[in-house]
Amino acid sequence: MSDLWIPIAALISFTIMVIANVVSSSMTKKEVQLTIRQLLDQGQNLTPELLEKLGTFKSQRTLDLRRGLTLVSIGLACFFAGSIFSEIRIGLAIGIFPLLLGTAFFICWKTTQDEE
Repeated sequence: MSDLWIPIAALISFTIMVIANVVSSSMTKKEVQLTIRQLLDQGQNLTPELLEKLGTFKSQRTLDLRRGLTLVSIGLACFFAGSIFSEIRIGLAIGIFPLLLGTAFFICWKTTQDEE
């Protein structure tokens, strides 16, 4: 087998994970909107506590921290996998993008933390 199948499989699995996440997120948002619509049709008031329980209020600060941790760990995992297989340049080439994105999310998290 060709060595080319390893990065192809990695990209395919990454794409499948992203698609599954997007589909799951859109289905969840659709259900929340349907619930809110039913509550409004029944004439009930929407309180911030109810919206928080439904999951519509998510702290952007917390999301930035989670995304940053996830992306930095993916970038470091790619780098370490490349070093294990004696292909540090390939591991760094694949891992630098999520590593930099994760760092950007950490910066966003830190700047919103200073604002509060």
